[in-house]
Amino acid sequence: MTELNIAMTKEIELLRLVTVGSVDDGKSTLIGRLLVDTKGAFEDQLLAVRKKKGTEHIASASEIDLAMLTDGLSAEREQGITIDVAYRYFATPKRKFIMADCPGHEQYTRNMVTGASTASAAIILIDARSGVMPQTKR
Repeated sequence: MTELNIAMTKEIELLRLVTVGSVDDGKSTLIGRLLVDTKGAFEDQLLAVRKKKGTEHIASASEIDLAMLTDGLSAEREQGITIDVAYRYFATPKRKFIMADCPGHEQYTRNMVTGASTASAAIILIDARSGVMPQTKR
């Protein structure tokens, strides 16, 4: 994040959000997209994701796996799933955000509840192709 972004966010309201939904509904990808679009992703993070996919020469964020920007645990990166709650910060000119990326697997529902416990609002993601799944209802 640039110094300008940090300076402009000092007096802006903070909103804590949580993303919830079933497995593979796009929670981590949405947060990754928001991080890239708001310049909240650090260059070293983007480079690491590009290297992992062998696309370090690609400048466009549309060609990388944006979900990898929130996966902190090595098990998450290896399995391609979210296990623990990942908190990510980004800002826009009008508001600061802390987003909790929560797991969608049933066995990690407790982790989702933990992430939701500090949120002011939630984004419930539903894959339009799959519809509402049992974990979405939980």
